[in-house]
Amino acid sequence: MPVLDLQPHTTVRDVLTIHPETFGVFESHGMCDSCKTAPPPVPLHVFSVKHAVDLPTLIAELQAAMQDESPD
Repeated sequence: MPVLDLQPHTTVRDVLTIHPETFGVFESHGMCDSCKTAPPPVPLHVFSVKHAVDLPTLIAELQAAMQDESPD
């Protein structure tokens, strides 16, 4: 599966739908368990503000999680 090109406007829902392995990153920044099955349609930049995480850091952590699960 190709890695999603993450942008500030990419939604949490899109990330988790295409790359469910990234849930741990969102969870580490305060996302609740119920959002795993019903991810919110909020952009990453909104999530980063709401959960007080630097946007470039969040994107880097998500990219690392997606790379870890990509086939070689």
